[in-house]
Amino acid sequence: MLKFSTNKNNGLHLFWAAAALFFSTFSPSIAAEIVGIRFGETSPTETRLVFDSKGLPDYQIDAKASGAGVLVFTFPHGSLAAQMRASGNGAGHAAGYVATPGNVPPAVTVTLRNSAKIKQAFVIAPSSSTPNHRLVVDLVSAPVSELVASIPGRKFDNLTEVIAAVAPPATPEVSSLPAAGPAIGAEVASLPPVSFRPVIVIDAGHGGTDPGAAGQDGAKESAATLAAALALADILKATGRYDVVLTRSKDVRLAHEERSRIARDAKAELFISLHADAHSDKSVRGGSVYTLSDEGTERSAREALAKGNYNVFDLDIGAADREVGGILYGLAQRRTANESDRFAELLIGKLAGVTPLLNNTHRRGNFKVLLAPDVPAVLLELAFISNKLDETNLQSPAWRKRSMGAAAAAIDAYFQQRAASKHASNEVSPAEAR
Repeated sequence: MLKFSTNKNNGLHLFWAAAALFFSTFSPSIAAEIVGIRFGETSPTETRLVFDSKGLPDYQIDAKASGAGVLVFTFPHGSLAAQMRASGNGAGHAAGYVATPGNVPPAVTVTLRNSAKIKQAFVIAPSSSTPNHRLVVDLVSAPVSELVASIPGRKFDNLTEVIAAVAPPATPEVSSLPAAGPAIGAEVASLPPVSFRPVIVIDAGHGGTDPGAAGQDGAKESAATLAAALALADILKATGRYDVVLTRSKDVRLAHEERSRIARDAKAELFISLHADAHSDKSVRGGSVYTLSDEGTERSAREALAKGNYNVFDLDIGAADREVGGILYGLAQRRTANESDRFAELLIGKLAGVTPLLNNTHRRGNFKVLLAPDVPAVLLELAFISNKLDETNLQSPAWRKRSMGAAAAAIDAYFQQRAASKHASNEVSPAEAR
């Protein structure tokens, strides 16, 4: 998470710079021009597409036109340069492309050689060595049926570009992290500390006069979540790679708003709220991961509007203009939602095989603790305390070690990916894209 200065004068300067850049980004008069496309194999199972663009590209991947071995990229407010080749060969999963500048909007159709899906898509800002913007799309091997489902459901998120343009220089992050996660059940190996240590806030649900749900044998949700939170904190601290903050370290009750405030005050890079589920059907068991629903996102925006409180990344982006502040606040929410979803999927992947999980494990909910617009957040339902087997697990130190070890591995993987994206923004090597 990029952090803005809290200096008032500098904050207003950043606000106007962000607002100006935001509106210029969406202005049709400043249309981007796609000047070329490159392909590269980053691994035997992954292929990278790079669109070189003069100006910030406003792109969409047409889900209706894509599928059956093709991906169709359209540029609603852009154009394809006259010097761009009409067609060309690809590499890896991509067999080649055809450019159709006369289409409305202009389009580039990429034909796939192998079945694949979109792993991620992001825009890299120009640098001193590379004058153009670069739209990067990573493809990874996957069944044919997963291609269309992997297409982003909305246009790309401009917020990263807005922030990168107006933020002061941040403390450099390392370009990579050590390999994610130990073998399940093993201790996390002690590794040399890194120069940048993300803040991870772990929230043990319930507590004090609010014990939460109860198990058949009397286990309390508040005690189970606290034990898991302490276990995860110990694992993360042992790596030397993270600064860890607990919303509570003993049996006390905290309001939902207080839990979110702790995360924002700590400038958290990630917020994980731990809970245990319950059901009248005692046979139901397994964990699940929640991220904020669209209803929750709208609720957060309504509350910000009502209070006139548009604080994002330590900057009151609504200080000078509430309407513009609301727009930028929405962009912040979208970026945070994308990051939350990305971590949720990594978390589910690491937990699978370690502990029982519900079907449709990634779920969405309108939870107060997930409302912060600038902190990626998930709510992890560890298990069903109402089920005897899950209740036993929740009280087992060995199970906590395995499950929280998996959660720590997901956190490692998340920051590895983020560091890799930052590394890519400095240079896309010839091996990755040619």
